[in-house]
Amino acid sequence: MNSDTITNAQLQNWENFCSHLGDWHGTWNVYNLEGELIRSHQCIRSFHLSSDGNEINHQNYSTYADGTNKLETYGPHKKPHLKSLHFHNSFSWGSQEVNPGSMFFFETGFKHQDTRRSAVARYNENNTLDILIISEHLGGIVDEPSLPTANQFSGWQGTITKMKPDWIVSPAVPTSWIKLEDLNKNYLSLHLKDGVSISIPRYIKSETEFFLAVEWLVKPTLLLRGIRHFNISGFTSFNLEIFQR
Repeated sequence: MNSDTITNAQLQNWENFCSHLGDWHGTWNVYNLEGELIRSHQCIRSFHLSSDGNEINHQNYSTYADGTNKLETYGPHKKPHLKSLHFHNSFSWGSQEVNPGSMFFFETGFKHQDTRRSAVARYNENNTLDILIISEHLGGIVDEPSLPTANQFSGWQGTITKMKPDWIVSPAVPTSWIKLEDLNKNYLSLHLKDGVSISIPRYIKSETEFFLAVEWLVKPTLLLRGIRHFNISGFTSFNLEIFQR
C-alpha cells in the first residue's frame, strides 16, 4: 500500500468524522451483566471545527443525578490524525491490544440523521466489566419510542464493509443474517435500551482471537452492526454490517 493511498484514506476518515460535528445531547446508561440499569446521567458531547478547518475541539459536559456537573476537554484533534475509525456513519475506537494487568476498552457507535447510538465496554484490571450505552440527539434530548429487538424480525438482507487500522476501506459485499447471540453462544449477549445490543466476551486475555459486536435497530427496516476483530497480535479490522428488510 503506497503512502498516497494511506494518506487519502486517512483524510477520508477525517471527513467522515466531520459529519459528527455539533452538540450531541445524550443519556448515558450503565448496566450490569444481567442487563439491569445501574445508573444514568446526562452528557453533551460537543465536536466543533476550528475556523481554519484543521482542528476539532471535543468537550464532554456531564450532569449527574445529584446535580453536580463536570466538564472534560479532549484534543484538540488535528487533521487528519484520529484514534477513531469512521465510515458510512459508523465509528469505533479503543484499545488496540490486550495487555495483562491493564484496562481494555472500546466504543462502537452509529449515526442516523440527527441521532446517534453507541456502546462502551471496559474490562477493568480487577476482572470486572462495565457496560455503557449512549443515546444522543443533535441539539437536544429527544424521547423516542422503544422498539423490539432485532432478533424478533426476519427477512434481513445485508452487506458488510471492512475497515483496517490503516483506514483502508474494502468494497461492500453481501452478507448473511445471523442473530447477534448466535455469533458466539459463549459470549455475553444483551439486548439493552434504545435498540442497542451487544455481544462480547465476559473476559478477555492476550494472544487470543475474539470480537466485540454492537448493533442498533434504527427502525424495523434498518439494522446497523459494528464488529471489532482481534487476532493473537491485536486489532485487525472494524466491520460494518448494514441489514435492511
